[in-house]
Amino acid sequence: MPIEVWLPLFLTVLSAVVYSARSLAIQGARAVELLTQLKEKVSICQVGIEALRMVDTDVDRRLAEMEQKVEDLEHYLELASAGKYPHPYTPRGHGKRAA
Repeated sequence: MPIEVWLPLFLTVLSAVVYSARSLAIQGARAVELLTQLKEKVSICQVGIEALRMVDTDVDRRLAEMEQKVEDLEHYLELASAGKYPHPYTPRGHGKRAA
């Protein structure tokens, strides 16, 4: 094969390999950048989920306290309607006394 044929062919193949390697490196760098951004956003989401879990726990605790107060008031009303008023009624929670 004469040099006039294989030299342009070799240079064309070499150019294609270099271009492909360059494109692959650029796409790889972009993929790493996107994965880093995704990791950061996942971390932010995990913090948000944990914050929501804390709020949910606080809401559940307050809801349980309110349910307990309602039960105590129902008990108080039962005692009052049965004529056992005044009585030493003490609501549960926080050690506060109610009349």
